[in-house]
Amino acid sequence: MDAPTKKLPQPLLPRGLVGRFVGWVMPLGHSAIYKRVAPVLNLQPEDDVLDVGCGAGYFLKRYASHVNSIAALDYSEVMVEMATNKHRDRIAAGTAAIVHGEASQLPWEDNRFSAVTSMGSFIVFPKPLESLKEMCRVLRPGGRAVVSIEYNAEDGKDHSKEVKNYGMSALTEGEVRQMMEDAGFSEVSIKYDKGLGMPKMMLACGIKK
Repeated sequence: MDAPTKKLPQPLLPRGLVGRFVGWVMPLGHSAIYKRVAPVLNLQPEDDVLDVGCGAGYFLKRYASHVNSIAALDYSEVMVEMATNKHRDRIAAGTAAIVHGEASQLPWEDNRFSAVTSMGSFIVFPKPLESLKEMCRVLRPGGRAVVSIEYNAEDGKDHSKEVKNYGMSALTEGEVRQMMEDAGFSEVSIKYDKGLGMPKMMLACGIKK
């Protein structure tokens, strides 16, 4: 993710000892998201996968053995450290890379990955369209993207406080679809599912043209 325009609270930007605790308990809240995203992403043994806003690296830890290689990025230094510790063997073997950085400036070359995902982070990206464009850039033609949007304007909740105080987004389905298309994705589809405390989680899916 990018440097936030406003100071985000824990656990939106994990840091310090509290951030480590957030990373440790992250699977409790995110495992339901992982289970919903993985089938939609349709991971294959030959895939090179990127997770943008990877947190402590649990999603890739769960599915790393199913694919060819993995890479991940997060703006939280604590999360990058925890994710790196989980994937030390794969990093040493050259089949994993975990980096600190911004979603709108991904440090990989064009057409590097066959699948990209972002879970639990998109709502706090200060530059959501630029981040989607970067995800599309690093995908190969025909590559798949799945972005989970846990809080959105379609879920029936009032997010005005979070939008005002923390700069979080609460996008409509139409806005998300348009951003995906503007970023360069085709065959864009919006799916809905439920997660812990998320009555109408949005999954934005697309293919690189």
